[in-house]
Formats: sequence, C-alpha cells, structure tokens
Amino acid sequence: MQMSEFNQAIEAAKRQQRRMLLWLGLGFIVVACFVAAALIASRATPIQVLPETINQDAQINVSRGLALIIDHHLYSLSDSAEVEASAPGYQTAKQRISESSFGKVTQITLEPLPAQVVLKTSLEDNKTSWYIDKKLTAISNTLETSLERGDYSITASHPYFEPISENYALKPGDVVEKTLSMTPISGELSLSTQPAGAAVSIDGEEVGQAPMSTSLPGGRYSLQIHKAGFETITDSIDITQTAKQVSRQYRLQAERARVNVSVSPVGGTLTVNGIDTPVADVIKIEANQDAVLKYKKSGYFSQSQRVNLKQGESTDLNFELKKEMGKVVIESTPQASVTISGKAIGQTPLNLTLDALPQTIRFDLAGYRSETRTITPTAKSTSSVSVNLLTEKQARLQEAPRSYKTYAGDEMQLFTANDTIIMGAERSEAGQRANEFIRKVTINRPFYAGVHEVSNQSYAQFDKSHSGGPNLPATSVSWLEAVRYANWLSQAEDLTPVYKINGNSVTHINDQADGYRLLTEAEWEWLARKAGRSAQTVFVWGNDKTIPPKAANIADESAKGSVTHYVPRYNDGYAGVAPVKSMKRELSGLFDMGGNVSEWTHDSYSLTVPKQGRTYSQTLDTTLVDEHVVKGANWRSGTLTELRASYRDGASQPRDDIGFRLGRFVYGGQ
Repeated sequence: MQMSEFNQAIEAAKRQQRRMLLWLGLGFIVVACFVAAALIASRATPIQVLPETINQDAQINVSRGLALIIDHHLYSLSDSAEVEASAPGYQTAKQRISESSFGKVTQITLEPLPAQVVLKTSLEDNKTSWYIDKKLTAISNTLETSLERGDYSITASHPYFEPISENYALKPGDVVEKTLSMTPISGELSLSTQPAGAAVSIDGEEVGQAPMSTSLPGGRYSLQIHKAGFETITDSIDITQTAKQVSRQYRLQAERARVNVSVSPVGGTLTVNGIDTPVADVIKIEANQDAVLKYKKSGYFSQSQRVNLKQGESTDLNFELKKEMGKVVIESTPQASVTISGKAIGQTPLNLTLDALPQTIRFDLAGYRSETRTITPTAKSTSSVSVNLLTEKQARLQEAPRSYKTYAGDEMQLFTANDTIIMGAERSEAGQRANEFIRKVTINRPFYAGVHEVSNQSYAQFDKSHSGGPNLPATSVSWLEAVRYANWLSQAEDLTPVYKINGNSVTHINDQADGYRLLTEAEWEWLARKAGRSAQTVFVWGNDKTIPPKAANIADESAKGSVTHYVPRYNDGYAGVAPVKSMKRELSGLFDMGGNVSEWTHDSYSLTVPKQGRTYSQTLDTTLVDEHVVKGANWRSGTLTELRASYRDGASQPRDDIGFRLGRFVYGGQ
C-alpha cells in the first residue's frame, strides 16, 4: 500500500531527526574524550585544608577560572584558578593558585569562628554579675559574649540568690543559649525594740512583735515598727550573700505632736525654733513644748506662729504672707531714661514703690555711658539711687590706666592736660632759627606718650631684619617705617589704625582713630617745655643754659674731635647713642626728649607762617608730603640752637641719629 504524501513527509522528518541526534551524540563523545585527555594531560594539584582535623570535612570549590575539584585535587585548564575552602565552625577562605604551583601541594588555613554564648536569668533588675574564669565580665540580666574555643567556667552571681557556676567546652562556631534558674538565698532577721512589744510589719504585712526572729529569702525589705504612744519607725534591710544574718535594735521615741502646714506663696523657707525645716504637709514637733514656726520668702513680710501641743495631738497652721513694698527715689545727672528689670519706667527723677526684691535699675542717655545699680527696697525706709552719668569719653578716660606697656613691651604714660603751649621762639631768643614760628596750641585731648623712644628690641618684633642693641633706640628708620610700626602695634592691640598705607606711601590719615601714631609737633613741644612745670621753659631741663648732670645725652667732652660742636665741661657718660632711660627722668615724667636721638613727629614739615592771634587745636595734621618735622637734640648736638626745645628741622630720609616716640589718643573723635 503506497503512503500518502503527508505520511511520507513525516517519515522523512523522523529520519532527519535520528541522524541529528546521532551526530550530537558523536560530538559529545568527542568533546568528553577531549576534556578527559586534557585532564589527564594536566597535572593534578592536591589541596590540603588546615588544621588537619577538618581536612576531610572541608568543602572545596572553584571560585574563579576553568577548573574542576575532584577528591581534594584541582584540575585546571586555565593559567590560574581561585579556590574557596569552608568547614563548619571556621571562616571561609579563598586562595589563588598559579600555574607555577600546579602539581604541588597547596595548603589553605581556615581560622576558627568564635563560639557565641548567650546566658540569661529570669531576673529584671540588672544586678547579676557574670564571671568568666573568675574574672568579672558584665553586670546585667543577660550575658552575651564571643569566646575562642576552649574550656570555660562561667558563674552568675546575684546579691539575693545563690551563685551558679557551669563549665563549657567550646568548639569553633558553637552557639550556646541557655536560661539559668537561680535559687534565692535563705537568711534570717533578728529584731528587738526598747520598750519591747512593738508590732513589726515587713513589706506592709504584720509578722509579729519584737523581740522576734524570722527567716527571709534574699532581697530588700521595708520594715515598719509601731507601738501606741511612740513614733513609728520605718527602715529597710537587705538579705544578701554576704549578709544573710541581719540584726536590728530600735529605741522607740515618744510620739510627737503634728502640725498640718499650708503656705502661700510657695517657695519660701520654714523654720521651727530657728532651724530650717523642709516645707511639708505635716511637721512633727516635740509634745508639751513651745514651738515657733516661721515662714519667710523674699519680697514678703515673714510670719510666725507659736504652738504647744500634747502627745499625739495635731493642729492646722496656715501661713499667708503679704507682699512687702518699698519706696525708692531714683535720680541722675543729667536726666536719663530708666529701665527696671528690663521694663522701661520713665525719666529721672522718679519716686516709685517697688517689690522688696532685688531690682536692677539701668540709666541710659544718648552719648553717655549707661550705668546699672541693684537695690532691694524695704518697707522700713525709703531707698535712694543717684548716679552721675559720664560721657563715653569721660568713662573711657576714667577707665584708662595711668601707664601701661604696649604689646611690644614699651611703656606709655597718660597725659590729661587742659593747657596751652606757645610753640617756637621769639627773634630775640639766643639761638633762635627763622623756622621756629610762634604758634599758640591748646592741649586738651587726653593722650598717651611713650616714656622713652621705641627701642630696637620692640621694633625688631615688627621688622625681623632690624638689628642693634636691644635697649638702644631704634634709628635709621624712615618716617614711613615708623608709622608702619605704629599701625602694626594698633592692629595687635585691636585699636583703629591712624595711617592708611598703600604701597610705599601714606594715602590717608584718620584723625579720629585711637590707634598708635607719632607725637604731633605741638604735643612733643608741650611735653618737652610745659608738662610738669608751672611755666614753659626754653630747655627740657629748664631755662638755665648750664646743663645739670645726667640731664641729656648730647655732644659732650667725650665727643670732642668727632663732632663740629660740643658742650665743654659736660660729660653724660656716653660718646654716642645711649640705652633708653640712661639719663634722669625729665620734668614731664618722660626720658630722653632733651637728647640721645632726635625724633620723628607726625607733622609734615612746613614753612607756612601761622596766623597771628589764632589759637590752634590739638589735631592731627592730615597733609601728605615727603618731608616731616624732626624734634629734639641728639648725641651729636652741641650748639645752643639745637639744645633748645623749640628747635625743629625737616627730614625725608632716615638717619642714625633719628628715632621715634609713640603717642595715641585715649579715645577717637574730637
């Protein structure tokens, strides 16, 4: 019978499928043979897991690379392989095996995992002490710890229970979880009273009369001992491992009287017969005796009450204090605004009635320093508060020290003159120069002046490259470098700098600043000729042309031959520059204005003739020129002209006989 075309097609498909399966089977056999040949061709690498006790149980797997593990041997088709070894109770470890190690025994050491121990008690007071091998490890209801393998003795100890000790042989990775059942200790309480027969209650339950003994498990207990006609005694005891036998003896006190106290306002102080007593609803007092109870609180009139009660008797006392007020008169000069405890009240003068409590009174007036006073008014008398307000300048002057040392170490002295100086000299004065113009200047702004010229030691803190004897005046310093030093010192002391310097020039002078500066020419001349004197003088030491001993370091006999002019029959002890303060203190209280080195001043050097009849004020010259006024004689000075205090010169370059002295206003502004 001939098959249909459809059946013929199905039969053909089946034959084709059988042929495909045959070829796949042959391919698998070829690949298997190839792999087997490769494995045989490669060298087997034995893997040993340490410690040896876990080698047989360890699991080894390939984690990276084309390789197989067969019976703890690595067969690798790649250049290297990474294997992972694991065993129960040990940390998993990985190790890379390179081609150079193929065929050799590879050891992988596993680190043991710690055993986890969790021991609990049924207690909840966190007083259980846990000891591991007799060493205190924790105080808690539960012990949670990790331990290395080994043998351990673990003890749980509680003050009220018998200790429990258990031994554990721990292996790596062990987990021990257990709840320990603790047995209360057994103790005994022995109790007696005088007089005997008092009822005894333990934790609120009456258990007998004293004297008595009773067995108690470990724990803390509240005792009450009460007997008619006597005060109840309350006490507590502990039955513990170290104190299983507890003995108590009580002497009963006769029952006292009771005072039920109420107070208003609260927060005061209660005394009984002069002894401070905590304010409570019930106060116990001795029976059949006078007792004075006093209640007091700040701002209120205190109140006292006397009682005498029989044994066991009680009474009620109520203290209601009345607020105490006091009259206060508040005045100020000049008139000012007043705030009391932060609340604005009005303008002085004021007549007020205030609570008898500490009152903080503040006085404020624009332009004046605020003042604060604290008083406690009283009903017994009128209190008064009176203040004289100072302007901010007056206050700062009052606070200003008479002298102080600068940040760099030089001393400054305060001058508070209200005076005038006639600067310069008349044509008729011997030695007078044409540039010594007559000028009248008022000196009325408080200012500080350096007690001596700035020393090398001080200046070198600003300019590290500067050298010279530490106590000698700083010389060969330009006017610009001198004012740079003044600005540096101002900034170091948080004062407002006077000079604004841009590059190598001063671009602005702040005449309202309180920082350091050079003395003005007028200040310098006032200090040299008028300060500390009843009338101004020609020379620093006075009007006598004969120089007193040690009055100034000038060109003396020792300078003969090294200077053009010298002063005969005078010897100051120094042929050249001298350390600061080597000569006598001058009438102003300063040193070395009459000699040693000449000094830069703040002022620009000018030959402008002052206006006749005009009085100039003590202000800072704000003109900006290269040449500045130099004042004072120096160790090279030997003529009458140079030794006079009115002598002035102009300079623009530093010299080895010019130094500088600092000044500063006590406060900024006019």
